[in-house]
Amino acid sequence: MNHIKFTGQTIKEYGMLSIATLLIALAVKEYLIPCQIVTGSVSGLALLVSELLPLSESLIVLVMNLCCLLVGVCFLGKKFGIRCIYISVLLPAMMSMLPQADVLLTSSKTVNVLIFLCLLTAGQCIMLHLDTTSGGLDTIAEVLARKLRVSTGLMIGVLGAAVSVLTIGIYGWQSALLGVIVTLSNGLMINAVNMAKDFGFRPIHGHAKASI
Repeated sequence: MNHIKFTGQTIKEYGMLSIATLLIALAVKEYLIPCQIVTGSVSGLALLVSELLPLSESLIVLVMNLCCLLVGVCFLGKKFGIRCIYISVLLPAMMSMLPQADVLLTSSKTVNVLIFLCLLTAGQCIMLHLDTTSGGLDTIAEVLARKLRVSTGLMIGVLGAAVSVLTIGIYGWQSALLGVIVTLSNGLMINAVNMAKDFGFRPIHGHAKASI
């Protein structure tokens, strides 16, 4: 961090990260929380914790993200961690500023889930292109994937399934099953991005070429 240079490329990349974070914030605040869609993410865990503690989802997301971030910095390095710090702080801040716009919801939960998944995936794809993740359990999944030498998508699917199963007692088996499907779909997308390295794209396991 002593060699940070705010070059034009750095500003451009952090602008892209900001857009990606906004997409994920929209997905979580406008669709995941109102529809009680539980996925294998910090946001999914936040829904569970908010049922037990009188705390806002935004605050819970911040605390959990910071804990996951410490793990990420220890195992994935400072360059990876710097961008995760930025995303982890910006995400709950954006969530707290966004209005609870129920008018964005449709009458079909399936359609709402598809919109959520598209927004989430779009944001994550931008982050993956910049050699980082959205933080939270994605970082934990990345650490486990490297240690166990399996795909990141597989680990996200496993963690997501575990989180979703925990919600059966609160939201019922239908919501839990939906959460598993959404998380597995997200994991498949991440695997597809990793596989794209065979076609000349940078995988998530690559090192950032930016000055930060």
